[in-house]
Amino acid sequence: MLEAKMEDPKLLVEAVKAAYELVKDDVTFKIGNDGLVLRAMDPANVAMVIVELKKEAFSEYKLEKEGFVGINMDRFMQVLKRSKRAEVLSLKIGAGKLEICYTGKSNRRFTLPLLALESGPRPEPNLSFSAKAVVDSGLFKDAVNDASVVSDAMTILATKDEIRLLAQGNLGDVETIMKKGEGIESIEIQETARSKYSTEYLRKIAKAKIGDGVELAFKSEYPLMLKFSEPELKLAFILAPRMDVE
Repeated sequence: MLEAKMEDPKLLVEAVKAAYELVKDDVTFKIGNDGLVLRAMDPANVAMVIVELKKEAFSEYKLEKEGFVGINMDRFMQVLKRSKRAEVLSLKIGAGKLEICYTGKSNRRFTLPLLALESGPRPEPNLSFSAKAVVDSGLFKDAVNDASVVSDAMTILATKDEIRLLAQGNLGDVETIMKKGEGIESIEIQETARSKYSTEYLRKIAKAKIGDGVELAFKSEYPLMLKFSEPELKLAFILAPRMDVE
């Protein structure tokens, strides 16, 4: 079905590693003319991960026909962890198996069975947002880790020209403020937005090592989309809000 080659497998490795933080079981990849697509929910149905790796990320990309393949994420991740710098990664999908080869000072080949799954990747939900901002991914990760010290939830507050990341708990309070030019690359606010999300999930998502910025898009008491982008890769997460129970 597919024969492809990557001179530098970093994008694929980092994208799958980020998805693996939430999804460790069986998933479905779409193998298409434009590249590889993964959309899957975590077991608790709290978060969706979206990976779109464009064919331009590959030095060679030969596809006989589009289709879907089932792969065990845990096995796939363990093989991708075996990649080394200066090695070329080759993928071959067909005849019920996924073949991954590393070519460098030696030639190494791994073969994984493809799984018979009932459906393709989940559809991406149609969401609308009132607040969007691109923030420094390192600062965002620090803010999430700070928040997790005092609480299992973090509130994101977006106003005209700033983003506030707040957490309150029995151990105290913490707040991170970002402004345009001070942690925020760009910001677009249609109306003030305030919503709370799980720090456990945010910590997993913030580990992503794709690009220098992360786009936050949300509105009050609404799912949060976090998007990490490179020219040849879209990595996004959709996280359900935490609702306070009276």
